[in-house]
Amino acid sequence: MVLSTLGPAADSSSYVPNRASRAWYRPIELPPEDKSLNLCARHRIMDLKGSDFAERPQEQTLPPDWYFGKLSEVIQRSDYCEFCKMIAESISTAAHEHEVEVLGCWIPDVTYTAEDAEAGVKTEMTTLRLRILPEKSVWEEVFKPFDIIPLARKNEDGMFLGRRMESKQLDIPLMKTWLRKCEEWHNVACWKEDISRSRREGPVTVKFPFRPFIRLLDLKDDCLVETSATPVFVALSYVWGRIEVFKTLKNTLPGLMKPGSLSKNYDLFPTTIQDAITMTRQLDYRYLWIDSICILQDDELDKSTQVQNMDAIFTRANFLIIAAGGGHANAGLIGLNGGDRHITQHTATYSDELSLLSLTIAPNDDLNASVWNSRCWTYQEYVLSRRSLVFTENSVHFQCGQVCGWSEDINKLWPDFYLSASELTIVPSRGEEPPTVTLDITDTIGIAHHHYFRMVNEYTVRDMTYPSDRLSGFQGILNFYNMKYGPVFTWGMWSGEMLVHSLIWQPQQDLARVPIDEETNAPIYPSWSWAGWSGPVMYYDYLDWNGLPALSDPWKRALQSEYGETVDIKKDGTSCDGITVPLYHLQLHTRIGSFRLTLDDRSGTLKPKSTLKTRGEDLIRFGITTVHPADFGTEEEWLGTILLPASYKQNLSDEHEFVVLSSAYCFVGDELSLDASSALELYAAANVMLITRQGTTANDDKPVVVRAGVGRMLKKAWDMTEVRWEDVLVA
Repeated sequence: MVLSTLGPAADSSSYVPNRASRAWYRPIELPPEDKSLNLCARHRIMDLKGSDFAERPQEQTLPPDWYFGKLSEVIQRSDYCEFCKMIAESISTAAHEHEVEVLGCWIPDVTYTAEDAEAGVKTEMTTLRLRILPEKSVWEEVFKPFDIIPLARKNEDGMFLGRRMESKQLDIPLMKTWLRKCEEWHNVACWKEDISRSRREGPVTVKFPFRPFIRLLDLKDDCLVETSATPVFVALSYVWGRIEVFKTLKNTLPGLMKPGSLSKNYDLFPTTIQDAITMTRQLDYRYLWIDSICILQDDELDKSTQVQNMDAIFTRANFLIIAAGGGHANAGLIGLNGGDRHITQHTATYSDELSLLSLTIAPNDDLNASVWNSRCWTYQEYVLSRRSLVFTENSVHFQCGQVCGWSEDINKLWPDFYLSASELTIVPSRGEEPPTVTLDITDTIGIAHHHYFRMVNEYTVRDMTYPSDRLSGFQGILNFYNMKYGPVFTWGMWSGEMLVHSLIWQPQQDLARVPIDEETNAPIYPSWSWAGWSGPVMYYDYLDWNGLPALSDPWKRALQSEYGETVDIKKDGTSCDGITVPLYHLQLHTRIGSFRLTLDDRSGTLKPKSTLKTRGEDLIRFGITTVHPADFGTEEEWLGTILLPASYKQNLSDEHEFVVLSSAYCFVGDELSLDASSALELYAAANVMLITRQGTTANDDKPVVVRAGVGRMLKKAWDMTEVRWEDVLVA
């Protein structure tokens, strides 16, 4: 599509006659090209000034968007146009340059509240960025959008201006400023005084000791110390990788507690630990917590005790050093000891008064792509910490409970709460309408129930070297909720009234059961818990109503059904044909019915999002139908749906046993098309579990089963088939 200076088509839905257009396709008269100037005609006519990016009332209409021509034209003009050169250097690839058309769309950046104390008026203000992106969103996989902001002049430190980064050294004074300003400004979000029931909040003082103690590296006395009256300390989050990591053992602990022992063993520490010690000292802190040194690595009791304290360790740490710049413990904090960081900043001199800097849209891309971000253990360390200094291969940024990111490349050191484009998902309309702005909450802890389910999704997609640690790596988060709600978790599952919701997790790949406990010859965790399987699982969006009216209380979407099934967790243990059923097992008093699987998919999509291949074997969304095959030439009756491994295709003629767990308000969008869902009555469905029988209990002959999957069925299916009531134990 070549539109350059032409106006919109007459039938364009975005075009309104007799109104000033801000769309990129509005008619524009370009001046003649003059290659002796530093800007092409398209960028001269923009007449950019610093004030175009400056703060303005949020409700004010955004400036007009711009069309820069095909990417091939931009590259051609980069010989003489500084703006085009910055675009050409910033793009991820020049592929399809003759097809991709380049736009510049204005988007909101930093949003904050300005208050006129005398008038008593508050105004939402926002600064702007110019987003460079392809005209068609389908090209964004090839042409990754990026943003342009004003660049501060030399020795200028203007608010919300870009700044040049130093590749050969880390800016220690800047990091000290981030830490100090957080302590000065963020009393409520990061330094709340009331710690009545939460180990996450408040200062660490002798009044709130560690039990029994915490070990710390004392960088003044140069040794390891044990203390319950915890001083201010820093914690390190890193990955061990496949290298030899220094470990504190029972027989080396006494020597490490002697003054001078850290220096004596310093050369044995991997580079990341050495750099963390140096960084802690340069930031003027005395105490440092590091897992391999502060936990006895050959003492299971000590490990267990410290794992139970993980929430306290990471929430009480003054800040967390996140070493995400490599895949092992020798990667270090890149740039600390003079090593070059791979920093590339693209700039353009627009005029004597204005220089520009291009920024990636997602500053966390380096962190998200890191090995550190793929590990299960680092997840709770990140979400539990009150604030973090994040070191990646190319940058350092600061995060805390109030700001999502103070970074080296832009000055956002502002006392009031704000959001910026870096933390938001912004989709320009590419027309007259303003962009769509949404805030996605990820990798953060929250008190409300839905945060727990979101965090299970985020945690389980990560890698765990030892599957037996599946629950231990999440224990600090469970402790956080236990402090708020009481002891409500069993095998990682929210029990009590939330149990019916906890049970309906879904696989994201063909999962494997956790290892067998050699002493009991049983899986370490039960099959009905997400902790009992290796691999990523997910809970559906609790606000997915799929065409039905939203409930005021979303947790009423799963209730005990009118038939009276009961789902309980029983404390006592038992055995089944020589296999131990662990303490706190799931006991059901419910209806059991037999059904067949079918490949009929009523989701309305070619492949539901939840079945996209992540790792390992793919999954298939099966339909559930009656035991008796349909007459020749007629379709199988669709009675429900379940997500299972592809291997179940070999068993379509088999009968499978299902049990009812609870009444379901609706099918979600991954399970049933919007049109079909909208036609159903409220609570017309039931949450069901596909079971496999294992035997019977030794003492009372109760059936023992394991979970094979969880799906949803129409309740009418249970009225039209032979069912029986049974008491079963789910192992």
